[in-house]
Amino acid sequence: MLLTKHEGTAFQNQTVYISGQALIRCTFTACTLVLRETVYYLEGCTFDRCNWHVDRVLMWGSPESVQEVKALVELIEGVQKQQAAVGGGGVIDRTPFVGASSREVVSPQT
Repeated sequence: MLLTKHEGTAFQNQTVYISGQALIRCTFTACTLVLRETVYYLEGCTFDRCNWHVDRVLMWGSPESVQEVKALVELIEGVQKQQAAVGGGGVIDRTPFVGASSREVVSPQT
C-alpha cells in the first residue's frame, strides 16, 4: 500500500485521519486523530492536547493485532507522560512508529 507523505506539517484544531498517511516531524495541536483499519507511519511527530479515535478489530488468535494496539497505547502513554513532565506537547522519538507490515511511502500529489 502506498502512503501519502506529510513532512513538517502543522495541524491545529483539525480531525486528521492517520490511516494511509506517512507523517514525519509533523505537529498536532488540539486535534482529533482517527486511526482505522489500514497502515500508517509516524516519525518524530509532536502531540499537544489531542484526542485519539481508534477503530481497530482485534482478531481472535491474532497476537499481531493485539501487539499493534498495545504499541499504540504505549505511544500515547509516553506522549502524555512527556506532556506532564514538561507542561506542553509530547514528542514521538525519532524511532519510526509503523502501524502494520511493510509499505511504501510516497510524496503527496500536488
